Amino acid sequence: MLAITSFVKHFIEIWEKSPVGLPQFEVKYANEEQQEREKQFVVFQQKMNALKSVKKTESLRNGDPGKTFFPMFKAFLKNVFDFEQDQLEIILSDKFKDVSKDFFYKARAFGPELSPENIYQGMRNVWIMNGIQLMMDIQVEITPSIFGYSMIYPYSDNFLDDPNISTFQKQQFSDRFSCRLHGQCEVPMNHTEQQLFKLVSMFEQQYPRALFPKVYESLYAIQQGQTNSLKLMKTNTISDSQVKHIAFEKGGASVLADGYLVAGRLTEKQEQALFGYGVYLQLLDDIQDIKEDLEADTCTMFSFPGGKKLNEFVNKTIHFGRAALEEMQCFEGAEMSTFLRLMNRSIETMIIESVGMNPAYYSDDYLKELEKHSPIRFEFIRKRRSQSKSQRFSLFRKYFEQTKPEKVVLVED
Repeated sequence: MLAITSFVKHFIEIWEKSPVGLPQFEVKYANEEQQEREKQFVVFQQKMNALKSVKKTESLRNGDPGKTFFPMFKAFLKNVFDFEQDQLEIILSDKFKDVSKDFFYKARAFGPELSPENIYQGMRNVWIMNGIQLMMDIQVEITPSIFGYSMIYPYSDNFLDDPNISTFQKQQFSDRFSCRLHGQCEVPMNHTEQQLFKLVSMFEQQYPRALFPKVYESLYAIQQGQTNSLKLMKTNTISDSQVKHIAFEKGGASVLADGYLVAGRLTEKQEQALFGYGVYLQLLDDIQDIKEDLEADTCTMFSFPGGKKLNEFVNKTIHFGRAALEEMQCFEGAEMSTFLRLMNRSIETMIIESVGMNPAYYSDDYLKELEKHSPIRFEFIRKRRSQSKSQRFSLFRKYFEQTKPEKVVLVED
């Protein structure tokens, strides 16, 4: 059996020991340097907008859009956000670009009703699983299980997050999905369930239940964590310790399942390390979604404090994340050191950006101090908020739509 309770306890202990003071960062940016990076940000956006023109898009289709788009994107990441050359070689390697494009079109073929935003939601999980492949020296590709698990997110999360669906209906949905995960042939009650049950069959195709029992234990764990998260509605009576336990369980179990669906088998150290990585990503999501969670009356560790400034919570998260990522050293992939620095850089950049976009939840002094470690000023981030939000999923989408494959073969075929 997976030691979920032990993992939760372990990382709660790390959380409790994490300092509340501002972490040390490698880079501090002068105001003038931030303004120069903002100018390059604007130039990049202007070039992106130029790709929208029919004439430009057609010329790209007749050639190799990668020759235009990816050098531009590489310069953006390097000159604006300070990613290092060896990190960019991972982000923009052919293997990562190819699997992203592969997933995008397989997802469209499987679920034509899904929006590009929905597919991007699943693609974020693909990137996590591709990263695990890299850490384990496994070929970076879209397997049946990677496709199936990543597609679960746009279906199940959207259903469970829909405010128009009652808690009772969501509970029934969770119960039926749990039965299907346990190998019982439940009859799907709606289109969402029909699609989800097909996705589960992809796991079964790659990992027979009798030979890979922990693969399915990891799936039960994430499903249980997701069900428990229904208790986070503020209409329920729940303590801060319960909120913490649920958040850690859900986030940790999610990436633990990623690992099992990538490799089939893991050591106990690898299990724990992936669980901690998942907790860190869950805390990142909660920081990013603070405004939406408050509006939806959803309890998280960041929406729960009730009027308190969140300075110390963010500081603890960064300290916690650094400790959690240290445990990832148990993986011995050839590019492990570079990849860990890339993960840490990416997550901390997103945390700092999220603080800048939600200044009402932080003290003025804290905002002023943290802004020194952002490559662009918080005022600029807020002004560009709508463009940045859409840009997160549109960057690769532009490339995909300009390089449509001749034929799409679903992984279940």
